[in-house]
Amino acid sequence: MKPTSVTVDRDIQTLSLEWDDGHHSVWPLDGLRRACPCAGCMGGHANMGALPDPELFRQPPRQRWDSVEVSAVGSYGIRIRWDDGHEAGIFTWKRLRATCPCAECTA
Repeated sequence: MKPTSVTVDRDIQTLSLEWDDGHHSVWPLDGLRRACPCAGCMGGHANMGALPDPELFRQPPRQRWDSVEVSAVGSYGIRIRWDDGHEAGIFTWKRLRATCPCAECTA
């Protein structure tokens, strides 16, 4: 599955994806930052495949992210450059779909 659109809304602090199967996913920016899949944030390469606890996306934000920049990584995902300068994590389409926090996907 691949998205047909990727939208960052800095006002409401979300990243939204429309998928080619019609599904719609919305993540809080702060949750995504805390769920960064890079080796440094995950505690080493051995842990990089682990998915975050879905509860992470329901927690109140700790920080506001106003200068995030999203860029494509090939045809398989995105990289997010955060206000704190971090940009090492690659959020693959597969990972993003697997962590979709909507009620349908977390049921």
